[in-house]
Amino acid sequence: MSSCPLCGGVVHPELLERTTDPIPPVRALIQQEYPGWQPTDGLCPSCATAYSHRHTHTRSTRPLNTQTFPSTTFPYYHPQEYGLLGLTQRLPHHPGYTGKGVTIAFLDSGYYPHPDLGETVDPSLDIAALDTDVARVRMALEDRPNRIRQYVNLIKGHEGLGVDAASLWSDAGNSWHGQMTTVIAAGNGQLSNGLNRGYASQAGLLPIKVGRPNGSIPEEDILGGLGWLLRDDNWQRYGVRVVNVSVGGDFPQPWWENPLCLAVEELTRRGVLVVVAAGNSGQERLLAPAPAPSALTVGGIDDANRRWRADRPGEVEQLRLYRHSWGLAQVDARLIQKPEIVAPAVWLAGPILPVSPLFRELWVLGRAWEALQNRDSDAARHILDEWDSLVKLTPAMRTASDEAVREALRLRMNPHKWVHRHAQHVDGTSVAAPLVAATAVQMLEANPKLTPAQLKQLLVESALPLRHLPEAQRGRGLLQPGRAVALALRRHGGRLAGLPISGTVISPDSLRKLGIPVRVAGDSPARAGVSIGEVDRLVYVGTYAPQARSVSLVGSFNRWLPGRLPLEQTEKGWWHGVFRFPPGEHLYRFWVVDGETGAGDWVVDGENPVRAESGFGTGHSVVTPA
Repeated sequence: MSSCPLCGGVVHPELLERTTDPIPPVRALIQQEYPGWQPTDGLCPSCATAYSHRHTHTRSTRPLNTQTFPSTTFPYYHPQEYGLLGLTQRLPHHPGYTGKGVTIAFLDSGYYPHPDLGETVDPSLDIAALDTDVARVRMALEDRPNRIRQYVNLIKGHEGLGVDAASLWSDAGNSWHGQMTTVIAAGNGQLSNGLNRGYASQAGLLPIKVGRPNGSIPEEDILGGLGWLLRDDNWQRYGVRVVNVSVGGDFPQPWWENPLCLAVEELTRRGVLVVVAAGNSGQERLLAPAPAPSALTVGGIDDANRRWRADRPGEVEQLRLYRHSWGLAQVDARLIQKPEIVAPAVWLAGPILPVSPLFRELWVLGRAWEALQNRDSDAARHILDEWDSLVKLTPAMRTASDEAVREALRLRMNPHKWVHRHAQHVDGTSVAAPLVAATAVQMLEANPKLTPAQLKQLLVESALPLRHLPEAQRGRGLLQPGRAVALALRRHGGRLAGLPISGTVISPDSLRKLGIPVRVAGDSPARAGVSIGEVDRLVYVGTYAPQARSVSLVGSFNRWLPGRLPLEQTEKGWWHGVFRFPPGEHLYRFWVVDGETGAGDWVVDGENPVRAESGFGTGHSVVTPA
């Protein structure tokens, strides 16, 4: 065993190797009290949690962006957290599923093979080092396989196929919107060090370009895209199981009279889930294909770029609706509320087109800003001086105060809604819908037998109720990606059918059916044989690790010591256990030892949507037994 360099407590040596990357504010707090400590020294999870807790109490309860001059264009709550939360920080997903083997189709105005759509993350790819010359950037990206299975261009009434099409590699402005929806759904985080990774980061993609050369997208052109998928079962040829439609029709019309809605119904009948943006009118007014009964229509919420937990009602009630459209779809004597589900629709990071001049400019400004944030004003001035021909900030910046440089940078960044070297903040149900579509792709990877109706049912069934919001607009609630995948695994045909969901308190009947011993969650070696009469505090946990040699439960209740609370392996590659917890809140993860290398790693519970800040980039899973 090793010792924590801060508190001296016992730490497993492999775990100490996993704790060398605390977030910058936590790192700063530690170094204030331990000047000689370096992140490479690591620290025990208990110390990291304690410093994280201290940091959370220094956050402002109100956004800080309006307290600066010039004001920034997005909310943040601590000077060292100037940016947007990543998707998995907003809504925890199931990290074991990435959409691999499933293809998602998109209907949009145009696309680009963004670096985040690559097969793998390639640390050697430095796209920003190139200028924005279309040909040079294309050459750099073509050398690396991407996940675009086919590209379909239906502009001007003609049909063109092929990933080598000029329009796919174009710097035209209408390429941006489809690039945004595909990367938000399925980006692998290449240009953001994983921060802006999408839920379906290994899914296949089928982008279908629809509309007119001027960027408009009439309803008949959207219909042409769905018609192409239906024709000759093209959806089946490319393995499409989900379609994302982030564009809308021309005028309100009963769904049974609208060809676009009828095409959605036919695609659904053939086995494809169609996910549709509700629209951004803020009115009771739905445009096709949003009213189609079988479509999963997605509205939006505004989380104010604020951290919150699903098990804290006061924090949930801070969520507000986005200005999405809503309405009712009538099927016989039944009325279907639209949207059926909501997802984050504002303060999301949207990728900048790599072949646009804006890409290079914001890369330079972002580097200078990050240098200032790290208190390295000399480096910031050097960057601005080196790239003066591009950013054209006055020579006075060389001698200006740090605050003057900061203000000058903000004035240049704000019009572009800058949030990252390679991203700007975006909003609309156009970006909410891809989050739901990507989750559906994860569910299909977990259980390929799911029908569109089952996918839709499980997505709304797993949603977090938002009873404080207007009933007509909130749908069934907020998307919960990890819980949706957990339900998919337990649906008929799923590998975990009949098993409880991890992180939940179980009943006496469930315990008897499982036939596994109850163990005490403590820092002593596991002790079995706890009386069934104490089931009010019995929690079922499990994780899918088919290649593991062993899996154990680690957490705040046993000083994060691996091996002391082993899980049992099932024939399905699922490891599980039932543990008696004392009252209170408990943080936990799983310690998974690889069957080939023998190396251990700690992983979160993908099925439990409740996470607590850990001091690291990924939060700990939480149980709070009654």
